[in-house]
Amino acid sequence: MKIMLLTHSFTPEISPPQRRWSIIVDELGQLGHEVTVVTPKSNRIPSKQQRRLLDSSYLRLQHYPSMQRSKTMLGKVLKHGIDAVLSVPTAFKGKKPDIIIATVPAIPTLIVGFVASRLRGVPLVVDLRDAWPDLLSESQVIKFRWLEPVISRLISFLVNRSDMLVTVTHGLARKMEKNGVENIATISNGVETDGPERSVDTRANDGEFHILYLGNIGRSQGLETVIRAMEHVPGSVCLRIVGQGTEKNKLMRLATDLGVEVDFQNPVYGQEVLENYAWADTCIVSLRPDWPSFSHTVPSKLYELLYLNQHVTGLVRGEAAEIIRDSKAGAVIEQDVDALVDYIKNVVADPEVLQTDHRGPAWVMKHASLREAGREYAKLLTTVIDVDSKR
Repeated sequence: MKIMLLTHSFTPEISPPQRRWSIIVDELGQLGHEVTVVTPKSNRIPSKQQRRLLDSSYLRLQHYPSMQRSKTMLGKVLKHGIDAVLSVPTAFKGKKPDIIIATVPAIPTLIVGFVASRLRGVPLVVDLRDAWPDLLSESQVIKFRWLEPVISRLISFLVNRSDMLVTVTHGLARKMEKNGVENIATISNGVETDGPERSVDTRANDGEFHILYLGNIGRSQGLETVIRAMEHVPGSVCLRIVGQGTEKNKLMRLATDLGVEVDFQNPVYGQEVLENYAWADTCIVSLRPDWPSFSHTVPSKLYELLYLNQHVTGLVRGEAAEIIRDSKAGAVIEQDVDALVDYIKNVVADPEVLQTDHRGPAWVMKHASLREAGREYAKLLTTVIDVDSKR
Protein backbone atom coordinates (compact mmCIF):
# COMPACT_ATOMS: atom_id res chain seq x y z
CA MET A 1 0.00 0.00 0.00
CA LYS A 2 1.32 3.44 -1.01
CA ILE A 3 0.22 6.06 1.52
CA MET A 4 0.59 9.85 1.31
CA LEU A 5 0.39 11.80 4.58
CA LEU A 6 -0.13 15.57 4.61
CA THR A 7 0.87 17.09 7.93
CA HIS A 8 2.08 20.49 9.13
CA SER A 9 4.55 18.86 11.57
CA PHE A 10 6.71 15.77 11.24
CA THR A 11 10.08 14.47 12.40
CA PRO A 12 12.49 16.04 13.32
CA GLU A 13 10.03 18.64 14.66
CA ILE A 14 8.73 18.14 18.22
CA SER A 15 4.95 18.48 18.53
CA PRO A 16 1.84 16.38 19.30
CA PRO A 17 1.12 15.55 15.61
CA GLN A 18 4.80 14.70 15.08
CA ARG A 19 4.81 12.28 18.00
CA ARG A 20 1.60 10.61 16.84
CA TRP A 21 2.50 10.30 13.20
CA SER A 22 6.19 9.44 13.47
CA ILE A 23 5.31 6.29 15.39
CA ILE A 24 2.29 5.39 13.25
CA VAL A 25 4.32 5.89 10.06
CA ASP A 26 7.12 3.73 11.46
CA GLU A 27 4.63 0.98 12.32
CA LEU A 28 3.05 1.20 8.85
CA GLY A 29 6.51 0.84 7.35
CA GLN A 30 7.31 -2.15 9.55
CA LEU A 31 4.14 -3.76 8.20
CA GLY A 32 5.44 -3.42 4.64
CA HIS A 33 3.73 -0.24 3.45
CA GLU A 34 5.35 2.76 1.73
CA VAL A 35 4.67 6.21 3.19
CA THR A 36 5.27 9.59 1.55
CA VAL A 37 5.04 12.49 4.00
CA VAL A 38 4.37 15.98 2.64
CA THR A 39 5.49 18.40 5.34
CA PRO A 40 7.29 21.75 5.82
CA LYS A 41 11.09 21.77 5.69
CA SER A 42 12.61 21.64 9.17
CA ASN A 43 15.83 23.18 10.44
CA ARG A 44 15.96 21.00 13.55
CA ILE A 45 18.74 18.48 13.91
CA PRO A 46 17.17 15.01 14.29
CA SER A 47 17.99 12.85 17.28
CA LYS A 48 19.53 9.41 16.87
CA GLN A 49 16.12 7.79 17.23
CA GLN A 50 14.54 10.21 14.74
CA ARG A 51 17.37 9.57 12.28
CA ARG A 52 16.49 5.88 12.25
CA LEU A 53 13.03 6.72 10.95
CA LEU A 54 14.27 9.34 8.47
CA ASP A 55 16.77 6.86 7.00
CA SER A 56 14.27 4.03 6.64
CA SER A 57 13.59 2.55 3.20
CA TYR A 58 9.80 2.83 3.46
CA LEU A 59 9.64 6.58 4.22
CA ARG A 60 9.93 9.34 1.65
CA LEU A 61 9.83 12.98 2.75
CA GLN A 62 8.61 15.65 0.35
CA HIS A 63 9.40 19.04 1.86
CA TYR A 64 8.10 22.46 0.96
CA PRO A 65 9.24 25.90 2.25
CA SER A 66 7.55 27.20 5.37
CA MET A 67 7.00 30.51 7.10
CA GLN A 68 8.77 31.18 10.36
CA ARG A 69 6.85 30.20 13.49
CA SER A 70 4.68 32.84 15.11
CA LYS A 71 3.81 33.29 18.78
CA THR A 72 0.46 34.95 18.04
CA MET A 73 -2.76 33.16 17.13
CA LEU A 74 -3.24 35.27 14.00
CA GLY A 75 0.34 34.56 12.98
CA LYS A 76 -0.21 30.83 13.37
CA VAL A 77 -3.34 30.97 11.22
CA LEU A 78 -1.50 32.89 8.50
CA LYS A 79 1.41 30.46 8.66
CA HIS A 80 -0.83 27.42 8.21
CA GLY A 81 -2.61 29.09 5.29
CA ILE A 82 0.53 30.12 3.43
CA ASP A 83 2.22 26.79 4.14
CA ALA A 84 -0.77 24.98 2.68
CA VAL A 85 -0.54 26.96 -0.56
CA LEU A 86 3.18 26.16 -0.76
CA SER A 87 2.45 22.48 -0.19
CA VAL A 88 0.14 22.08 -3.21
CA PRO A 89 2.85 21.41 -5.87
CA THR A 90 4.63 19.04 -3.48
CA ALA A 91 1.46 16.98 -2.96
CA PHE A 92 1.43 16.17 -6.68
CA LYS A 93 5.04 15.00 -6.97
CA GLY A 94 6.08 11.39 -7.37
CA LYS A 95 4.07 8.23 -7.89
CA LYS A 96 0.34 8.21 -7.43
CA PRO A 97 -0.52 6.98 -3.92
CA ASP A 98 -3.23 4.48 -3.10
CA ILE A 99 -4.67 6.76 -0.40
CA ILE A 100 -4.13 10.23 1.10
CA ILE A 101 -4.33 11.13 4.79
CA ALA A 102 -4.73 14.78 5.84
CA THR A 103 -4.20 15.74 9.48
CA VAL A 104 -6.28 18.46 11.10
CA PRO A 105 -6.41 21.00 13.00
CA ALA A 106 -4.17 22.63 10.39
CA ILE A 107 -7.35 23.44 8.44
CA PRO A 108 -5.64 24.43 5.15
CA THR A 109 -4.06 20.96 5.12
CA LEU A 110 -7.59 19.54 4.89
CA ILE A 111 -8.27 21.64 1.79
CA VAL A 112 -5.04 20.53 0.12
CA GLY A 113 -5.77 16.90 0.98
CA PHE A 114 -9.25 17.12 -0.53
CA VAL A 115 -8.00 18.73 -3.75
CA ALA A 116 -5.10 16.27 -4.09
CA SER A 117 -7.34 13.24 -3.51
CA ARG A 118 -9.86 14.36 -6.10
CA LEU A 119 -7.33 15.31 -8.78
CA ARG A 120 -5.27 12.16 -8.24
CA GLY A 121 -8.34 9.96 -8.02
CA VAL A 122 -7.60 8.32 -4.67
CA PRO A 123 -9.59 8.10 -1.40
CA LEU A 124 -9.09 10.66 1.36
CA VAL A 125 -8.85 9.94 5.10
CA VAL A 126 -9.13 12.89 7.49
CA ASP A 127 -7.30 12.48 10.82
CA LEU A 128 -9.20 14.86 13.11
CA ARG A 129 -7.32 15.51 16.37
CA ASP A 130 -9.40 18.44 17.65
CA ALA A 131 -13.10 19.23 17.75
CA TRP A 132 -13.36 21.21 14.53
CA PRO A 133 -15.46 22.99 13.39
CA ASP A 134 -17.10 23.58 16.83
CA LEU A 135 -13.81 24.65 18.40
CA LEU A 136 -13.45 27.32 15.74
CA SER A 137 -16.52 29.21 16.98
CA GLU A 138 -15.77 28.59 20.67
CA SER A 139 -12.20 29.87 20.47
CA GLN A 140 -13.17 32.94 18.38
CA VAL A 141 -9.77 32.70 16.76
CA ILE A 142 -11.26 34.29 13.65
CA LYS A 143 -12.03 37.91 14.51
CA PHE A 144 -14.32 38.55 11.53
CA ARG A 145 -17.74 37.29 12.59
CA TRP A 146 -18.93 36.71 9.04
CA LEU A 147 -15.91 34.54 8.22
CA GLU A 148 -16.19 31.95 11.03
CA PRO A 149 -19.44 30.33 9.81
CA VAL A 150 -18.08 30.28 6.26
CA ILE A 151 -14.98 28.36 7.35
CA SER A 152 -17.05 26.10 9.61
CA ARG A 153 -19.30 25.16 6.69
CA LEU A 154 -16.23 24.57 4.53
CA ILE A 155 -14.74 22.20 7.11
CA SER A 156 -18.03 20.31 7.41
CA PHE A 157 -18.29 20.11 3.62
CA LEU A 158 -14.80 18.65 3.22
CA VAL A 159 -15.07 16.24 6.17
CA ASN A 160 -18.41 14.94 4.92
CA ARG A 161 -16.88 14.24 1.54
CA SER A 162 -13.89 12.36 2.85
CA ASP A 163 -13.90 8.59 2.47
CA MET A 164 -13.14 8.08 6.16
CA LEU A 165 -12.95 10.34 9.20
CA VAL A 166 -10.64 9.23 12.01
CA THR A 167 -11.09 10.86 15.41
CA VAL A 168 -8.86 10.47 18.47
CA THR A 169 -11.76 10.31 20.95
CA HIS A 170 -15.07 8.43 20.95
CA GLY A 171 -16.94 11.54 22.06
CA LEU A 172 -15.75 13.47 19.02
CA ALA A 173 -16.79 10.55 16.80
CA ARG A 174 -20.30 10.64 18.28
CA LYS A 175 -20.42 14.40 17.80
CA MET A 176 -19.39 14.15 14.14
CA GLU A 177 -21.90 11.34 13.58
CA LYS A 178 -24.68 13.62 14.85
CA ASN A 179 -23.41 16.23 12.38
CA GLY A 180 -24.07 13.82 9.53
CA VAL A 181 -20.67 12.19 8.94
CA GLU A 182 -21.18 8.54 8.04
CA ASN A 183 -17.80 6.82 7.80
CA ILE A 184 -16.09 7.32 11.16
CA ALA A 185 -13.46 5.38 13.10
CA THR A 186 -11.72 6.20 16.37
CA ILE A 187 -7.99 5.59 16.72
CA SER A 188 -6.92 7.09 20.02
CA ASN A 189 -3.80 9.08 20.70
CA GLY A 190 -1.10 7.62 22.91
CA VAL A 191 2.65 7.17 23.30
CA GLU A 192 5.51 5.07 22.00
CA THR A 193 5.51 1.88 24.06
CA ASP A 194 8.27 -0.01 22.22
CA GLY A 195 11.07 2.55 22.41
CA PRO A 196 13.98 2.88 24.84
CA GLU A 197 12.79 2.74 28.42
CA ARG A 198 12.43 6.12 30.09
CA SER A 199 12.24 6.42 33.84
CA VAL A 200 11.67 9.32 36.21
CA ASP A 201 13.40 9.52 39.57
CA THR A 202 11.13 9.65 42.61
CA ARG A 203 11.33 12.95 44.47
CA ALA A 204 12.46 12.81 48.08
CA ASN A 205 10.10 14.25 50.70
CA ASP A 206 11.52 17.64 51.76
CA GLY A 207 8.40 19.28 53.19
CA GLU A 208 7.53 21.10 49.96
CA PHE A 209 4.74 20.30 47.51
CA HIS A 210 5.71 20.76 43.85
CA ILE A 211 3.11 21.34 41.14
CA LEU A 212 4.23 21.24 37.50
CA TYR A 213 2.55 22.31 34.29
CA LEU A 214 4.60 21.45 31.19
CA GLY A 215 3.25 22.05 27.72
CA ASN A 216 1.62 24.66 25.51
CA ILE A 217 0.58 27.84 27.31
CA GLY A 218 -2.40 28.99 25.27
CA ARG A 219 -6.02 29.99 25.64
CA SER A 220 -7.14 26.36 25.58
CA GLN A 221 -5.42 25.50 28.86
CA GLY A 222 -7.12 28.05 31.12
CA LEU A 223 -4.15 28.20 33.50
CA GLU A 224 -5.46 31.35 35.18
CA THR A 225 -7.25 29.07 37.66
CA VAL A 226 -3.94 27.56 38.78
CA ILE A 227 -2.27 30.97 39.15
CA ARG A 228 -5.16 32.38 41.20
CA ALA A 229 -5.19 29.31 43.46
CA MET A 230 -1.58 30.03 44.45
CA GLU A 231 -2.82 33.08 46.39
CA HIS A 232 -4.52 30.85 48.94
CA VAL A 233 -2.29 27.78 49.40
CA PRO A 234 0.38 27.08 52.04
CA GLY A 235 3.82 28.59 51.56
CA SER A 236 5.30 25.13 51.06
CA VAL A 237 3.55 24.84 47.67
CA CYS A 238 5.69 25.58 44.61
CA LEU A 239 4.29 26.04 41.10
CA ARG A 240 6.41 25.67 37.96
CA ILE A 241 5.07 26.39 34.47
CA VAL A 242 7.29 25.21 31.62
CA GLY A 243 6.57 25.99 27.99
CA GLN A 244 5.64 28.71 25.54
CA GLY A 245 2.42 30.01 24.05
CA THR A 246 0.20 32.96 23.33
CA GLU A 247 -0.93 33.36 26.96
CA LYS A 248 2.43 33.11 28.72
CA ASN A 249 3.07 36.83 29.08
CA LYS A 250 -0.48 37.38 30.29
CA LEU A 251 -0.07 34.71 32.97
CA MET A 252 3.25 36.17 34.07
CA ARG A 253 1.60 39.57 34.51
CA LEU A 254 -1.26 37.96 36.45
CA ALA A 255 1.18 36.28 38.84
CA THR A 256 2.96 39.59 39.37
CA ASP A 257 -0.29 41.47 39.96
CA LEU A 258 -1.43 38.89 42.52
CA GLY A 259 1.97 38.83 44.22
CA VAL A 260 2.35 35.06 43.87
CA GLU A 261 5.61 33.32 43.04
CA VAL A 262 5.49 31.14 39.94
CA ASP A 263 8.57 29.62 38.32
CA PHE A 264 8.05 30.26 34.60
CA GLN A 265 10.53 28.43 32.37
CA ASN A 266 11.12 28.09 28.64
CA PRO A 267 10.23 24.90 26.73
CA VAL A 268 12.41 21.85 27.38
CA TYR A 269 13.03 18.63 25.47
CA GLY A 270 14.41 15.15 25.97
CA GLN A 271 16.16 14.56 29.26
CA GLU A 272 15.14 17.97 30.61
CA VAL A 273 11.49 16.92 30.40
CA LEU A 274 12.24 13.93 32.62
CA GLU A 275 14.15 16.16 35.05
CA ASN A 276 11.11 18.40 35.39
CA TYR A 277 8.88 15.42 36.03
CA ALA A 278 11.31 14.25 38.69
CA TRP A 279 10.96 17.69 40.36
CA ALA A 280 7.17 17.40 40.51
CA ASP A 281 4.86 15.79 43.05
CA THR A 282 1.92 16.16 40.67
CA CYS A 283 1.52 17.34 37.09
CA ILE A 284 -1.32 19.54 35.90
CA VAL A 285 -3.41 18.68 32.84
CA SER A 286 -5.82 21.50 32.14
CA LEU A 287 -8.44 22.52 29.58
CA ARG A 288 -10.58 25.60 30.08
CA PRO A 289 -14.13 24.80 31.27
CA ASP A 290 -16.17 27.16 29.08
CA TRP A 291 -15.57 25.54 25.67
CA PRO A 292 -18.03 22.62 25.25
CA SER A 293 -15.82 20.84 22.72
CA PHE A 294 -13.31 20.06 25.46
CA SER A 295 -15.73 17.48 26.85
CA HIS A 296 -14.47 15.19 24.09
CA THR A 297 -10.85 16.35 23.93
CA VAL A 298 -7.93 14.51 25.53
CA PRO A 299 -4.60 16.39 25.81
CA SER A 300 -1.86 14.20 24.34
CA LYS A 301 0.36 15.12 27.32
CA LEU A 302 -1.94 13.06 29.57
CA TYR A 303 -0.83 9.80 27.97
CA GLU A 304 2.84 10.65 28.46
CA LEU A 305 2.33 11.50 32.12
CA LEU A 306 0.50 8.25 32.78
CA TYR A 307 3.11 6.20 30.91
CA LEU A 308 5.90 7.77 32.96
CA ASN A 309 4.06 6.99 36.21
CA GLN A 310 3.42 10.63 37.09
CA HIS A 311 0.58 11.64 39.39
CA VAL A 312 -1.90 13.74 37.42
CA THR A 313 -4.06 16.60 38.69
CA GLY A 314 -6.74 16.98 36.05
CA LEU A 315 -8.59 20.25 35.56
CA VAL A 316 -10.56 18.56 32.80
CA ARG A 317 -13.89 16.94 32.13
CA GLY A 318 -15.40 14.44 29.71
CA GLU A 319 -13.13 11.76 28.25
CA ALA A 320 -9.95 13.19 29.71
CA ALA A 321 -11.47 13.02 33.19
CA GLU A 322 -12.68 9.47 32.52
CA ILE A 323 -9.14 8.39 31.62
CA ILE A 324 -7.69 9.79 34.84
CA ARG A 325 -10.36 8.10 36.92
CA ASP A 326 -10.10 4.81 35.03
CA SER A 327 -6.31 4.70 35.35
CA LYS A 328 -6.49 5.51 39.09
CA ALA A 329 -3.29 7.50 38.64
CA GLY A 330 -4.48 10.96 39.62
CA ALA A 331 -7.38 13.16 40.65
CA VAL A 332 -9.98 15.12 38.72
CA ILE A 333 -10.69 18.53 40.23
CA GLU A 334 -13.55 20.90 39.52
CA GLN A 335 -12.28 23.72 37.33
CA ASP A 336 -12.66 26.30 40.05
CA VAL A 337 -10.18 28.21 42.23
CA ASP A 338 -11.78 27.22 45.54
CA ALA A 339 -11.97 23.54 44.57
CA LEU A 340 -8.31 23.53 43.52
CA VAL A 341 -7.22 25.28 46.73
CA ASP A 342 -9.09 22.73 48.87
CA TYR A 343 -7.53 19.88 46.90
CA ILE A 344 -3.99 21.25 47.28
CA LYS A 345 -4.43 21.78 51.03
CA ASN A 346 -5.71 18.21 51.43
CA VAL A 347 -2.78 16.76 49.49
CA VAL A 348 -0.27 18.80 51.48
CA ALA A 349 -1.82 17.37 54.65
CA ASP A 350 -1.84 13.81 53.29
CA PRO A 351 0.80 13.32 50.52
CA GLU A 352 0.25 9.54 50.52
CA VAL A 353 -2.69 10.07 48.16
CA LEU A 354 -0.15 10.85 45.42
CA GLN A 355 1.02 7.22 45.23
CA THR A 356 0.24 5.78 41.78
CA ASP A 357 1.76 2.28 42.18
CA HIS A 358 2.50 2.15 38.43
CA ARG A 359 -1.19 2.07 37.53
CA GLY A 360 -0.65 4.74 34.85
CA PRO A 361 1.87 2.75 32.78
CA ALA A 362 -0.32 -0.35 33.00
CA TRP A 363 -3.32 1.61 31.71
CA VAL A 364 -1.35 3.07 28.79
CA MET A 365 0.03 -0.31 27.71
CA LYS A 366 -3.54 -1.61 27.54
CA HIS A 367 -5.31 1.40 26.00
CA ALA A 368 -2.92 3.96 24.47
CA SER A 369 -0.07 2.37 22.53
CA LEU A 370 0.68 4.23 19.30
CA ARG A 371 2.16 1.00 17.93
CA GLU A 372 -1.28 -0.54 18.21
CA ALA A 373 -2.71 2.62 16.64
CA GLY A 374 -0.42 2.05 13.65
CA ARG A 375 -1.69 -1.50 13.24
CA GLU A 376 -5.30 -0.28 13.48
CA TYR A 377 -4.56 2.36 10.85
CA ALA A 378 -3.13 -0.23 8.45
CA LYS A 379 -6.32 -2.30 8.67
CA LEU A 380 -8.52 0.76 8.26
CA LEU A 381 -6.65 2.12 5.23
CA THR A 382 -6.81 -1.29 3.52
CA THR A 383 -10.57 -1.37 4.05
CA VAL A 384 -11.04 2.15 2.64
CA ILE A 385 -9.00 1.30 -0.47
CA ASP A 386 -10.94 -1.93 -1.01
CA VAL A 387 -14.29 -0.11 -0.75
CA ASP A 388 -13.12 2.62 -3.12
CA SER A 389 -11.91 0.09 -5.71
CA LYS A 390 -15.35 -1.53 -5.84
CA ARG A 391 -17.18 1.70 -6.65
